Amino acid sequence: MKRTTLVLEEGLLDGVRREARRRDCDLSTVVNECLRAGLHRRRPAGDPPPPLPVFAMGRPRANLADRDALEALMDAP
Repeated sequence: MKRTTLVLEEGLLDGVRREARRRDCDLSTVVNECLRAGLHRRRPAGDPPPPLPVFAMGRPRANLADRDALEALMDAP
């Protein structure tokens, strides 16, 4: 195992120390497990997400680039 120096926020260090005392293990064990869990969650899933559904909504009622037309449409009863 390699040694390194980490600069942790005060609140994080306190939390890691409390967890280590609670579990009766050393700081390195808690930090290693937290990092491993965090890295595991961030790994991309193997399969891409399914495509989003597409619905036929008809023709647009207003030109989205025309601010006045959009405002008139939103103000209409």
